[in-house]
Amino acid sequence: LGEALPAGVPLDPLVSLFLRREQREQRRERESGLAPRLRRFLRRKFFLFRRSALMTLIALRNLALGRPAPERLAQEVAFASWRGEEEEARPEADGGTLRGPEL
Repeated sequence: LGEALPAGVPLDPLVSLFLRREQREQRRERESGLAPRLRRFLRRKFFLFRRSALMTLIALRNLALGRPAPERLAQEVAFASWRGEEEEARPEADGGTLRGPEL
């Protein structure tokens, strides 16, 4: 992503749209004021600390009581990795699977 394409290779329209959007977002973050930057920093650190603490507790529990079923372990890891409402809006947050009502 950080390297330039060889000369003469056309850029895919979706890739160019993605790159423009990412550059716009990075520019917006760099040019934002102190309060939004501090809030973003604290939010990232909070979720990093939260995930670290939960994963440590899961690991200690697994050492003491043994491993749970893989489905339950996957749910616990997904819960520990949750980063807030920004991922709720993205459809690929749950792995891209759509589930219907279970019978």
